[in-house]
Order: sequence, then structure tokens, then C-alpha cells
Amino acid sequence: MQFRQDTLLRVFLLLVFSSLACSDTLHQIDVRDGDVQRLPCVLEKSTLKCHMSEANIESSQKTQLEVVPGQMVEVHLRSNSSKDSMQCFWEHRETSNLFLFKFFEKGMDDIYTVVCGNRKSVNVSVHIHSTETRPSVPELTTVRGKKYESARFRCVSEGNPKPTITWYENEKHRSQGRMEISRTEKGVAESKMSSLEYSRSNIKCCAKNSHGEECSYIYHYDLDTGREESEASEIWLRRGQSLSLRCKVTGKPAMPWYFNNDTKLTGLSEQSYEKQLEYYSIASVSQNNSGEYHCNSSHGQRKAVKVHVFENDFLKKLNLSKHITIQNKDRKGFCFRAEVPSHLKAKCQWVMPNGSIVPCEETQHLSAVSTFTLCDPEPGQYQILLRSGREFTTGNMSLCVTDLPKFQILHDLTHVTCMTKSNLPVHISWMTCPSNANYNDTSAWKETYTDSPKGTDSGQFCQKTIVVSRPLSDVNDHFVKCCWRNNNTDSHCSEQILVKISSVNYFFLVGACILAWILTSVLVLFLFIRKKKPGYETQIQMIQMVGPLDNDYIYIDFKDFKYNQKLEFPRENLELGKELGSGAFGMVVQATAYGISKPGVSMQVAVKMLKEKHQAVEKEALMSELKMLMYIGNHTNIVNLLGACTGTGPIYLIFQYCHYGDLLNYLKNNREHFYKSLTDAFNKDRFRSLYNNYQRKRNSSDVVQSGENPYMPMSPVNKEQESLLGSTDVNEDFFESGDEEDHQTLTYEDLLSFSYQVAKGMEFLSAKNCIHRDLAARNILVTRSRLVKIGDFGLARDIENDSNYVVRGNARLPVKWMAPESIFKGMYTMQSDVWAYGILLWEIFSLGVTPYPGIKVDNTFYAMIERGFKMERPYYASESVYKVMCHCWALEPQNRPCFSKLVAFMEYQLSEFEEQLYYNVEGQKKGDSVYQNTPVIPESQEIVKEDEHQSSVTDSPCGTETADSENNMETITYL
Repeated sequence: MQFRQDTLLRVFLLLVFSSLACSDTLHQIDVRDGDVQRLPCVLEKSTLKCHMSEANIESSQKTQLEVVPGQMVEVHLRSNSSKDSMQCFWEHRETSNLFLFKFFEKGMDDIYTVVCGNRKSVNVSVHIHSTETRPSVPELTTVRGKKYESARFRCVSEGNPKPTITWYENEKHRSQGRMEISRTEKGVAESKMSSLEYSRSNIKCCAKNSHGEECSYIYHYDLDTGREESEASEIWLRRGQSLSLRCKVTGKPAMPWYFNNDTKLTGLSEQSYEKQLEYYSIASVSQNNSGEYHCNSSHGQRKAVKVHVFENDFLKKLNLSKHITIQNKDRKGFCFRAEVPSHLKAKCQWVMPNGSIVPCEETQHLSAVSTFTLCDPEPGQYQILLRSGREFTTGNMSLCVTDLPKFQILHDLTHVTCMTKSNLPVHISWMTCPSNANYNDTSAWKETYTDSPKGTDSGQFCQKTIVVSRPLSDVNDHFVKCCWRNNNTDSHCSEQILVKISSVNYFFLVGACILAWILTSVLVLFLFIRKKKPGYETQIQMIQMVGPLDNDYIYIDFKDFKYNQKLEFPRENLELGKELGSGAFGMVVQATAYGISKPGVSMQVAVKMLKEKHQAVEKEALMSELKMLMYIGNHTNIVNLLGACTGTGPIYLIFQYCHYGDLLNYLKNNREHFYKSLTDAFNKDRFRSLYNNYQRKRNSSDVVQSGENPYMPMSPVNKEQESLLGSTDVNEDFFESGDEEDHQTLTYEDLLSFSYQVAKGMEFLSAKNCIHRDLAARNILVTRSRLVKIGDFGLARDIENDSNYVVRGNARLPVKWMAPESIFKGMYTMQSDVWAYGILLWEIFSLGVTPYPGIKVDNTFYAMIERGFKMERPYYASESVYKVMCHCWALEPQNRPCFSKLVAFMEYQLSEFEEQLYYNVEGQKKGDSVYQNTPVIPESQEIVKEDEHQSSVTDSPCGTETADSENNMETITYL
């Protein structure tokens, strides 16, 4: 179907007026729930644990997190393939360190980076609620009771929602007993408890709401006993918190509490049966309250505690074991230990020797001091990362494991050598015994030489390899052993004893060694000559069938083909620029070519060349590639050859320069510009860009269907230009040299257009009996006007460091794009390129996601491919496009469609899209639903089902098809 110019203009104006008339409705659609994804979170104790999926990381949607002031947040990543989850990390902006948690307070609204597995990161927009809050740290004091009643513990906390109060004794929850609730103000919770309910140990009061929990203590000291483990020797508080102390003695009067030994404090005394209790409370401490508090009895018993009051959050390291050396026998059960006083409660993580990060295990928390341990560590360097609120500190530790030295004594024609390992400065002494003596007699051994070597790295932490040598003549006709002695006078000798070396067989050994050296050299040289060094070859190859079977073919060798001198371009007219890509064999650079299109006009080009140090066979391979490309010819959707420099100097192959780089990165970079709704695109101030895009595509697609050149200029082209570039490419360059704007609006039609253009280019190559062998989005280039071109970048791709290329046998291959027959049999045909085209379609309609996401290339992956595993439909693909992908992935090559059918299918999809667009716009009225940019294809016109597919391929071989527009419906049924 063809659109006339006036019809297109009518469509454009209708959409503009519709968007103005229905602005309220469109505004509501603009803020769909799908624009923002909120992280689901669950509060566990005082930490908010949030979960995200792998789809969240790869999505272009914004991720939002809502928290309250004082909130600690952890993020976990759920796997798509299992119920397991892994810990994510918050990235610290100043230090680039990674932390398992993040503490948020008022005013910290910002965008933060979260890193999950293999450095996958996502930006999270954090919003701090101003209306809801966590509970405040409870104010816990002791007050007098009513007449004839015991004292009362009073606990007050404020929060929104209003907190609930819970009482504990020695960290164990107790029933509320005679609890009194006397405060009814909004957001304020108050609870009182009789002191007789808790008279034997520490008391804890905790306030909790839906955003967290905070606790305060009454610290208990018993004068009748020695120092108990539960009795805090130091207390750390932040300014404004409460301090409550209690002293107990049985049958003896207790003395009041004292401050810094001399100041008597006024507290509260209470007697219960034979027990005497002294209380002292401060509702809100300041730094002046820092010091030592103690209580005494009249008989001299005394208990004391040091109180530290800090202005803000604090964090210290105490008793940090830094550098430890242990014997191997003591290694089992060894633990690193760190005691950390802090407020708020410290969070901790270990950085392991291999760089991984694991959370710390907290073994004890008492009086604001946390004890963290790491047990059974491997030898190596460790780091502990500690955080409390906004305070942050680190500490370094190391573990060295030693053992009795093990010796190895060797000798050659000239020297005797002793080797061992040690972690300390050592001395090596040589012990010798005459050959005519009894070496079992310890008195026959004498120390003859002593060395103090420095040693070299052994590859084992803190162990040095010690190597010492002596001339063989020094120990000839002697038994030899070596001994080790460190600075602590510890010593140990080798059990190995070197058999004496006699001068009688010395010359025999010399001759034998020389002969062995000669034989080894000859063998190495022979293997080196036979070993074929892998060299450069182009990915695109032309094949020639040599048998009745489809897999009987050979690669055509263009080495002896004649080079057409018309392609030669003056080297002095080429100005090389920046590097675009580099690999093991060569590179591609951007350049300016003067006069390559017409005299006096410069043009941006890409130049392919070998690296300076290259082999003669690689130069020959590049010349063969030049001749092959010359033989293949030019096409709009191929990165075409423009010229070459083959004279004196390096060989340059000059290609078209594509402005936007490869298609993979183009899709990734423009994800945020992809619009599911055409009206949505119009509503975002893109009237002119979308109109220009659509008009340009419409005009080009009309011309394509008519069989004409889509970018025919309005000026003549001389014969010299045609012979150099081909008329198609001159026209193309003319179009690109115009004053065209960079329109970034990306729609579903663009994805269809990319797919159609690649199919056209592959149809051209297959018609020339050419196979690509590495068809993927990274090897497709995008130039102006959204024109895509198939390229070959094997020379300039660093496959050693590209994760898409996996070691298979003795080569690195793009396994996720390869057909089964290519993976398992090393066979490449046009139909294996069809498989890769299906993978490319999946890349395009997922906007650049790596195929088989989350699946590692291993034996399990290969087994899945052999069983016929197919990826699920990508998010932006229609059902009909997905069916084409599945047909491309047929296990049997003959069951896959050929490129002429794929061209016809994509061409039909584009025309259906335009027809549907016209239908929706013409029929749209005020209040109608917004047109969604996914083509709706009548069921009768979709690709036939799987059972119909088999027979259609058998009945209609690819070689008999055409892609004429009038036969589109018939061609579609072949698929």
C-alpha cells in the first residue's frame, strides 16, 4: 500500500489537533505506572531489606525507593532462574568502596548507585518521607512510685506511626506485668513498669513501629558478686540520650552513686525485703556527663562504669588483631576478632583476599560494643569495613600460616642447589659428610657454608621462596644436606641427603647432559615448525559447492585473483584520524579522504589496516579480502569498499564511515527514546522530529517497494564516480552530506526497518554465495537516516577480552550467535547465517540485551542448544516477529527460511504497520484510546503454525522465491 503526500500531511495535522484537544487525557497517560518502578521492601528488625530482579537492572525505567529518616537499607538481587538471591552493594561516591547497607537521614534525597553481581549497576532515586519517622531512642529513667509503692521505670518514645513499647530483662522478653500507659498524645508512647518486676539484671526498653526499632538500657550492678559478664564496664551514649544506673546489695546499706570519685549524686533509694537498691538517672545527657560512675557499700564493695558521651554518631576500633602468624597445626578454629564500640549499632563487612565482600558475623553486642569475628580464614590480606550512621572506618588484617620447612636439593653440572619456603628472615647452612664416613653418625657432619638469602615471591601469602646454590666443586665426594635457622634460633635440617658426586663420572654426566640438550632443542624446533600459527582471515567468506550435499563446499581463495587498479587511491590524499577499533591483527581508524567522491570534496571514511608488526601471510590475507570485496560489489546495506592504497607503504582498505557506530550500542543508548505509543511521542515536543522521521521512512519504503534507489539524488553522477563507488553508494553519500538533523525518536517501525535492511544485505551476500559467520548487532553499523550496514570487524576486534567470544576448542567463537551445526561440526552455510539473523532479531527487539540472558556458556548451555531450546519472546517484539525468530532457530538447517523470504516478511510487516497507523489516526476521535505502537496483523495473515511450516519449506525451496510486493501474502505463508 502506498501513501500519497497529502494523505501523510493530513495524518500529521490530525494527530497534532487531537493531542491539543485531548491534553488532559494524554497527561494522565504520560504518568503511567510503568514509567517508575518502586522497589518492594520488608522491614527486618531495624533494617529495610529491598529486592530487585534482573529485569529491573536491564530496564530503562526509573527505580525509586521511599524511606524514612534514620533508616538502614539493604538491597538484594533475585535471580530469574531460581529463588536464590544475592547481596547488592551501595557505592560510596567519595571512596568508590562498596557497602552492604546505606543509612538515610533527612536531607539525603538523591540518586544513589547500587551494584549487583559482576559490576551490574542501577541508579536508585531515594526519597525521604518527611511525615513518617522511626521511633526515637527511648528516654528511659527511674521515677518514684506512689506512696507505699515501688519505684517505676519510665520509657518514652516518639514516632509516626506511634510506637509500641516492649520490656526485656537480659535481652529476654518479659510479660508486661503491671504496665501503665499514661501518655495519649499523637505519636508519643509512654510506658511505666514496677521496678520489682525487674530486679536482678539489665533492663531494656524498646520502641517499635513499622519503620524500625530503638532501645535504651538500665544498667544493673550487683555488689554481692564479682564483675559479671553482663555488667558493662563502659557505656557509649549520644548527646540527648538517657542514662540509667542501678546498684544492688543484699543485707547491707548501699551508698549513693558517685561521679569521678568525689561528686555525690542525688538519686533514688529503694529497699525491697533484704535488698538495697540505688538508682541514678539522667533524662538527657551532655558531654559534661562523661566520666566514671561508681557505687559502694558500707563494707567496701565497689562497682564502676565509664560513660562516654559523644556529640554525634561515633565509631571506634578496639582490640583489632592486625597481623597474625600462626602454625599450621593451630589454624583450625582460628578467628579474626574485632571489638567495635559505636552508636548507632555498627554494621560490618569483610573484604576477602580475592576481593569479594561478605557480611560480618556478630557474636556479641553489649553496652554499644559489638564483637565481630571471621573464623577459619585462608592466609592473606583482609580488610574490615565498619559503619555506624554516617561514621565510617576501615582496618587491615593479615593471616600468615607457617609450617616446618620442606627442602628440595638439586644439582646440575656446575652447582648444588637447596630450595625451601619461609615467612621470616632465615639463614641457610650447608652440612657435609665425607663419602667414606657413616652419614648416620651425627658427629661426622660439619657446617661448611652459611648463606642469608632474601628470597622471592612464592605465590603463597607471606611465604618467600629461598634458593641458595654452591659450586659443585665445594661439595664433591661428599654427602650434602641443608639446614634452616631463623632469627629466633629455631632450626631444622632437611631429611633429604644428596648422594655424593664423584669426579669419576663427572665427564660422563657432562656429555650426557649436552646430548640431551641437543636432542631437546631439535625436538622443540621440529614442533615449532610444524605448529601452524593462527593468522588473520576475514569473517565474510565466499564458498563454492563441490558436491551434491549442502555441506560439501570450499572457501574460494582470492589470492591469485587480479586486483583492479581503478580502486587505487592516492595515499597522500588520505589524512588518518582517531582509532575506531583495534584487535590482535590490525585496526580501523577514522580518516578524511580528499577527492574520493569527486575532485575538491573531502569525505569522512574508515580505513582498515594491519598493525606495524605483521606477518607476510596476514598481508596476503588482507589483499585477498580486498579482491573478494571488489568481486562481491556494492550494496546499500553493506559497509562498502570505496578504495584502497596498495603501493609503497602499508595496505589501506578504505570503507564508508558510519556516523552512529554499531547497532548494539545505538539500541542501548536510545532505549530512553523508544516510544510504545505514537501519541506519547507527539506529546513530548517531538512533532517535527517524528514527522521528519516518518516522512523520510515513508518515502524510502515507497521507493523500495517500487524497486527504485531509495536515496536517488537530483543531480547527475559522472561515470568516474560510478566506477569507483557504484551508483548506490554515491547517492547514499549525497543524502548523508545534506543538512539533516539528528532525530533520536525510536519507534517500533525503526526496529522493523533495521531488521528489513539487514535481511536485504544478507540476501545480497547469499546471492553471491557469501557467508558472514559472525552476524550480530555489534557487527552492524548505523549511519545517518537510520541506514544500517553489515560489516566485518574481525581484524579490529579484541576477541581475547570480549565476553561474547568463548573459547571452544583452540579458537574463540561467538557461541551464543552460532547455529548448532557450526558449534558442533564447524560447518558454516547461508542457513547458519539465518540462525544468527534470528539471534540478531532478538537483540534488536530487546533493545540491545545480550542473548540468553543469565545463562552461562558451559556444557549445560550446549546441551540446551542440542535439545532445541529457544529464548522467550523479547519485550518489544510482536508475536509474528517472534515466530520468525523461532523458524530461524530450527535445528535442521533446511527447515530455516532463506533471506529472500525474510526480506518479504519484513517488507510486509512495514506495510502493515503503515496501514494500521493510517487506520488508527483516521478513525481516532476525542476520547478514543491511544494507539499502541505494536502492529496488529490479522490472524489469517500471520505466519502459519509449526505443523504448516514444515510442509511449506519442503514444498517451496528458497531458490524459487521472489520478494515482489504483489506476492507478499503468498511468500509469508512459506514461513
